[in-house]
Amino acid sequence: MTDLNGKPVIRLLLVEDDQIDRMACKRALAQHHDCEFVLFEAETGNQGLKLARDEKIDCILLDYHLPDLSGVEFLSELAEESGELPMPVVMLTGSDNAMIAVDALKLGARDYVVKGSNANGETLQWLPAVVMRAMREQQALLDKTEAVEQLREAEAKYRCLIEQMPAITYIASLDTPGKLLYVSPQIRQLGFAPDSWLEGSDGFLKRVHAEDRDAVVEAYSATYEHYTPLHCEYRLLNDNGQARWFLDEAKVVRDEARGALCLQGLLIDVTADKETAQELYYYRRRLEELVAQRTEQLEKQSAILEAANARMDHELCERKRAEAALRASEARFRLLLESAGDGIVGVDGKGLCHFVNPAALAMLGYSRQELLGQNACTTIHGDTSVAEEQCGIYAACHDGAPRHGTDLFRRKDGSTFTVECSAHPMHVDGKLVGAVLTFRELSPPGA
Repeated sequence: MTDLNGKPVIRLLLVEDDQIDRMACKRALAQHHDCEFVLFEAETGNQGLKLARDEKIDCILLDYHLPDLSGVEFLSELAEESGELPMPVVMLTGSDNAMIAVDALKLGARDYVVKGSNANGETLQWLPAVVMRAMREQQALLDKTEAVEQLREAEAKYRCLIEQMPAITYIASLDTPGKLLYVSPQIRQLGFAPDSWLEGSDGFLKRVHAEDRDAVVEAYSATYEHYTPLHCEYRLLNDNGQARWFLDEAKVVRDEARGALCLQGLLIDVTADKETAQELYYYRRRLEELVAQRTEQLEKQSAILEAANARMDHELCERKRAEAALRASEARFRLLLESAGDGIVGVDGKGLCHFVNPAALAMLGYSRQELLGQNACTTIHGDTSVAEEQCGIYAACHDGAPRHGTDLFRRKDGSTFTVECSAHPMHVDGKLVGAVLTFRELSPPGA
């Protein structure tokens, strides 16, 4: 904050019970012309604490001896939960108790000033400079705390990002070639904990496939010697001894002040790409061989293909005629069933209705949509007390035994009627797949 003249405004809280000392402090502060001091005064510790909490105070001048609180007690009350003081505090102490002020410094006070005259008769001449230094130190501390917090947040975001990537991230030492300083949790895909890779100085080399070891050592040696980027592919063995292909790309991290710091890289699992490339190579070679063979046999096979096409055309025509005949037969059969005077119900192996003719619908009083997909035995009897074993449909579906006799059926409206019925199982390739129920009414309608 600045005043109309552009000078910074500093809001000071002076906690001092001695009026003479307060006046001396005011005179000393008035001698400083580089800034404007706005002074709040308190004669007791509790008054000072209230002002410190209610007003936006930049710095506190605190007398150690107060009527109600000591300087230590004041600092304890003022401190936040973290133990830090919310603003800088400069202790005012007598010339004979400087050690008390030193103790206060240990509790968080920024500095202290001895009240009274020195050898030259000057009083509190350094008070403005001490206040300004305390505020600079407080601001520096706040800036450092903020920077540390920002660094911690950035590190947490960076670590979260790194650990969510599918690739394996690592940091290796430049002082000890091959030694890993950090490896991301994705390394667990090889069956080992991240900490186990940090032990020893051989890093990934201890799990490199024997056939790739020399090439890997050569690639890493060039990077460590010339600080050139690393780019190589090799196989790592997992905890079961199985090899996985990885692409290793790394660069040397440099700092303007300290030079090269470490080697930072990524391990990307390219096993699937390698396998795909091998398959493509195999199929490409195989395709070339087949093309050569087919080209050589093309003239000989031309006549065979023509004959085969002719036979295929004939077979297709025959098949179409057979399918047409089958559809016609099926239509005639369905028309026969639909036109039958007896009721006909077809059920699957679970006893669920999948066909019903108009005669059956008329006698039972249901629509086709109401019967299809329903349990036929339960629907036509309408009484759960009837044992399934006594139902002809059940016997035909589950035992494969045909049944013939009379039975009592129930219509949709609840009325019953006596029928003569037959249930015959249906077999397909020797497997029982359902049954067909035929019935005719014996009793007059509504009985």
